[in-house]
Amino acid sequence: MNAFSKAYIPYGGYYSTPFCRWQGAMQNENAIELGAKTARRWFLERKKIDPTIIDYMYFGITIPQPHTFYGHTWAAAMLVENQKEISGVLVHQACTTSTTILNLAALSVEQGAYEVGFCLMTDRCSNNPHVVWSTPRVSEAW
Repeated sequence: MNAFSKAYIPYGGYYSTPFCRWQGAMQNENAIELGAKTARRWFLERKKIDPTIIDYMYFGITIPQPHTFYGHTWAAAMLVENQKEISGVLVHQACTTSTTILNLAALSVEQGAYEVGFCLMTDRCSNNPHVVWSTPRVSEAW
């Protein structure tokens, strides 16, 4: 396998928020909204970069929560405060969401699909949802 020659993460072009205590003060926060607003602040306050430079967004989440279905477009809109439409994709890959997203973004940049991709991975584990099958017959097959 050849190394990427065009795709890279610039020095300081990354961050991770601290992990919060289980069932702590942030247990009821929507991770999509929190992640997008935190990313916007990071761009504007820490890096002094206009987030509208983003061409495409990869959005990763594992734990379903309200608005997960369209979380990638909602997060992109919050990130740029609706100043630009940013296409994106939702990646839901348990245990490998982040590595899958980084690989997909690097491949797209490498192939010239766009110049600036942004990877936003967000999640929460406190107060997980209860997923219920729509019909009891589905569970009989398991």
